[in-house]
Amino acid sequence: MTSTPHDALFKSTFSQPEHAAAALREALPAALAARIDFASLTLQPGSFIDRQLAARHSDLLFSARLEETSLFVYVLFEHQSTTDPLMAFRLLGYMVRIWQGYLERHPKETRLPAILPVVLHHSTTGWFRATAFQELLDIPPGTLALVAEHVPQFRFVLDDISAAPDEALRARLMTALGRLVLWCFRHSRDPEVLLARLSEWRGVVQEVRCAPNGRAALERVWRYILTIADPPRPGDFLQELLVAAGPEAKEEIVTIIDYLREQGRLAGEREGRLAGEREGRLEGQRSTLLKLLRMRFGELPAPVAARVLAADAGQLESWTERVLTAPTLDDVMISR
Repeated sequence: MTSTPHDALFKSTFSQPEHAAAALREALPAALAARIDFASLTLQPGSFIDRQLAARHSDLLFSARLEETSLFVYVLFEHQSTTDPLMAFRLLGYMVRIWQGYLERHPKETRLPAILPVVLHHSTTGWFRATAFQELLDIPPGTLALVAEHVPQFRFVLDDISAAPDEALRARLMTALGRLVLWCFRHSRDPEVLLARLSEWRGVVQEVRCAPNGRAALERVWRYILTIADPPRPGDFLQELLVAAGPEAKEEIVTIIDYLREQGRLAGEREGRLAGEREGRLEGQRSTLLKLLRMRFGELPAPVAARVLAADAGQLESWTERVLTAPTLDDVMISR
C-alpha cells in the first residue's frame, strides 16, 4: 500500500497499460482516441502532484504515439469530498513540471511534446467547477476573446464517476478489473452500500479472477474494501463480505485477513521495540543525571532521586542543563 488505500488501488490497477488504455478510450473524445496508438501506451516514472495534496490526489504519466509524433497522457485521480476550484491551475503546474523533466532529459530539443490532461474524479458533490484554465482568469467576458491568444488555454478531460450508475460502470468498454476498481471508488464512501451491491458484480469479479494474475488483482480489491470499511462490527462485516463475494472468493479474502493481521502484529512489535528504545534512552539520561548530581551535591535525598527516576525527557534535559551552573540542588530541581 502507498500513501492511501485509494492511491494504492488506483496505481496498482491503472499503472498497467492494458487497464489504463481501456479507461482512456472511454474517457477521451472518440475522434481523439482514434488517433492515439494505445498499443504504444507506456508508463513513465515520477509523480508531479504537490506533497500537501498527496492524500487526495494520485497521478500517472504515460507516453503514446499520436499519428506521426508522440504525446504524454497525464492522468490525475481526485478522491475527496468536494471539488478543487483551481484544478486547471494545478494541472498547469504539473504539466510544466513534466515538460521541465522532458527538457532535462532532452536538452537539445526545441519543441515540446503535447500533454493531454485527464482527471478521474470522485466526490460527494460531483464536478461543478471550471474544466478550462481560461475560465479561472478574472477578465470581463467581453474582453476574454481579445486576450485569449496571449494567455494559457487548455481544457482538461474530465471523467466524473461521482454519480455514475452501477449499470453504466458495468457497461463501460474496459477491462473487468478496471470496471470493478471504478465501481469500488464510486461506493468507497459508503462501504455498506458497496457490500450490499457486491453480489450483483459477481460476474465481473469472476472475469477478473479468470484473467492473467486475476487472483492477485482481486486480493488487492478485497484488501482495499477491508481497509476503507472500518466497520463498527468487523466480524459481521467480514461474514457479509464473504457471502456477497461468493464462495470462490473465500480463499482470497482469508489470505488478505491473515495479511492484515500479520501487518498489525508487526506494527505492534515495531511500536514495542521503539517504545523500549525510547525507555532505554531515558534510563541512560536518568542514570547520567543522578551521577552528576551526586558528584556536585553529594548523597541525594530520596525524594530528589525519585523525581529523577520518574522524569520525562524534557525534565531531564532541563535539569541536566542546570546541574553545572545552579548554586544549590534546589536551584537545579526547581520546576520552570
